[in-house]
Amino acid sequence: MAEVNELFDKITDEQSYFDPSSEKKLDTRKFEPIRNGDYYGHITSVDTKILDVKRDGNYKARMYKYVVTVAPDNEKMQYTRVDKDGNSSQYNGKCYVGLKFTGTLWRFLEPKDGDDFDSNSGGNKGYMRFCETIGVECPTHTKTVDGQDVEMKALPNLTSKDMLGQPVIAFIAEGRAYTDKNGFKRNYRDCKFIKEWKIGEKMDVSNLGNTVDKKVKKARDNDEIPF
Repeated sequence: MAEVNELFDKITDEQSYFDPSSEKKLDTRKFEPIRNGDYYGHITSVDTKILDVKRDGNYKARMYKYVVTVAPDNEKMQYTRVDKDGNSSQYNGKCYVGLKFTGTLWRFLEPKDGDDFDSNSGGNKGYMRFCETIGVECPTHTKTVDGQDVEMKALPNLTSKDMLGQPVIAFIAEGRAYTDKNGFKRNYRDCKFIKEWKIGEKMDVSNLGNTVDKKVKKARDNDEIPF
């Protein structure tokens, strides 16, 4: 018993405090399902690789995977809920702040001498619009094709510096399907495309830590193509 009492005496020598200012607050935001629609956010992560694309032809493309994190300004957005009786009501988008959505961007490459894949320049419309949305210029060039002068948009090779921190309005909708742990079919919500957030301010992503791939961060710091 003496040993137990000695141990208890040592424990009671330990010091603790309660600081109300540092108390962790419970998140009291009401849960709302993710709705299809627009969300204010910033591009906070990006990765890319070159892939062979055989689905509709014999192409080669650079695929970008980027993440949009919903910004505090999203509380200005209004969404509609419909209850079980069919009654609708409006609520703001504060409950979605901090959520992350993944988007995919494709840039089809042009074959060079000796390459065994085909051109798919007509498939780059989405890439061109993405560039223009984040303020990256796509200059018009004139090329001669089969003896005819054709005006084409020269597409830049986006760098991490071009993309990271950019303010955007992400259109979110149902994406790929998956099966949950209970065997039910469900769908991820993905960023289908982005729109210009005209008054949005670029976000400093230097303190995001592991959310930015090391290769991307190094390339951003060096102002180079990241991959």
